[in-house]
Amino acid sequence: MSRRSRFLLIAMSATFGITALGLVIGMCYDLYLVSIRHVQLENVLGTSIAYNKVLGGFGILGMVLFFAFLFSAIADKKQDKPR
Repeated sequence: MSRRSRFLLIAMSATFGITALGLVIGMCYDLYLVSIRHVQLENVLGTSIAYNKVLGGFGILGMVLFFAFLFSAIADKKQDKPR
């Protein structure tokens, strides 16, 4: 695996990790607000739209990095093939 592919793999994994962790933390926080602080669910979901848009952006970035990693790995494999 080349240095470029390794960098893309680490960046992709970090992006997906941030997204997954953010979703779990966001759901736990929403559950806390609704169950313990007794805030209406509509209000909680209405205020978390911007947060979810940011997480969606990280998810899209992770997908783009995945395809960049995939194309980089394919290009490396083609370079290594003797003709």
